[in-house]
Amino acid sequence: MPAFVPSTTIFHLGIQPTLDLPTTATTNTTCTPPSAVLLERSPFDDFSGSSLSTYIHESRRDSAADVLPPYVEDTPPMYSPTAPEPVTMAEHFFKYGFLFPPFWIFGAWFLWLPLRAPNRHSGVEIPWMADKTELELQCIIGEMRRAEVRWALRCIWALVILILLGMSSGIATWAVLHL
Repeated sequence: MPAFVPSTTIFHLGIQPTLDLPTTATTNTTCTPPSAVLLERSPFDDFSGSSLSTYIHESRRDSAADVLPPYVEDTPPMYSPTAPEPVTMAEHFFKYGFLFPPFWIFGAWFLWLPLRAPNRHSGVEIPWMADKTELELQCIIGEMRRAEVRWALRCIWALVILILLGMSSGIATWAVLHL
């Protein structure tokens, strides 16, 4: 396939466009060389023979007039990769089960207990998320139920591990005492 070669003549319209070259741009900015500011010599420079800190060169970039303002004045909000999980009773039972293991039984019980929103149509004023629609409430309830089931399953696993550890330590104790 031949490469496209631009042509200055357009044959199908019969017009010959004229392309003027752009004029060269002239600028009025002048670049001033950095000025050297003489500082007093430090005793360290005299001792070591160094002359690095003798002169400080100021550039245009260092002047306070040329510093650009920050792009955003306010700090941006902190984002997390996922939304925080809702706090449930099963989560509390799991955490406090390490202090009192029967709490894991109570936490596991939430697998069989349904999570329901308070009935709005009963005529009693309930302030629980009164500004939410039914669809938003169902979404929130579903999210809370998933979190509650996750923590209830953790309670069951912690209880199973505790029972297995208790049984294995009991069998090991019996084997040591009877052998």
